[in-house]
Amino acid sequence: MDELIICVAPYPGEKQVEKFPGKMDVADEVIRSCNAGASIAHLHVRDENGLQTKDPQWFQRDIQRIHAACAIIIEGSTGGAPEHTLEERCTAFTIPGIEMGSLNLGSINMFDSVYHNSMPEMRFYAQELKKRGIKPFICIFDLSMFYNGLRLEEEGLMSPPYVYNLVFDIPDTLPFSMKSLEIFLDHLPENSPWFLTRHHSIGVKDLHAALERGGHVRVGYEDGPFLSSGERARSNADLVAEVVEAARSIGRKIVNPERAREILGISA
Repeated sequence: MDELIICVAPYPGEKQVEKFPGKMDVADEVIRSCNAGASIAHLHVRDENGLQTKDPQWFQRDIQRIHAACAIIIEGSTGGAPEHTLEERCTAFTIPGIEMGSLNLGSINMFDSVYHNSMPEMRFYAQELKKRGIKPFICIFDLSMFYNGLRLEEEGLMSPPYVYNLVFDIPDTLPFSMKSLEIFLDHLPENSPWFLTRHHSIGVKDLHAALERGGHVRVGYEDGPFLSSGERARSNADLVAEVVEAARSIGRKIVNPERAREILGISA
């Protein structure tokens, strides 16, 4: 209960200009966030202009800079753009040093469109993660996705211990409520670490449910650039620092990347 892992998602997603109206030095943001208390960085493959790309060169440069400066765990995203193939959405997994990879267990409505993750696509991502020895970061947006995970387990494509990311508040998807969170927690396999992600969150005040129930948290410009005061954070590190302060006030201990690897079952 007392140990807390912070994941930072530094780069804005679909509504980039609303969250960060300019270019970002992603590597610098990750390094500063790690120094502030983050142990995991959730990263998309983006080009020098911050756009989703299938070309890994800019992503690889960021990874090299990050690893030269700190020991943070890098989670590669399978987000991609709608025009990208399955292989292109797994580009992040091909870069040395990626220790976790997002595994979305179903399709969802999103921003008046559909974020497509069919069962054959889920199998493909799970196979890529297993083949490369990358820890799946299992993203859950609704209840049925737990059962999709069971299917992948039965097919030998996933095996415990699992790490879950419970995601709420993306436009057109399930909004956060304590009742929904409790239902999700009831379906977690025993001893599974879990993170709470809330899109368009307003600082740590929207994450207290995780802090108080032994969960871990994700913050960053991708989810929301504002502190609990409503003020725009100057950097992702400010968002991390706010969580650190709130966590310590209730007795949660912030862990470093090495300890996070132990908790999440990632080989050093």
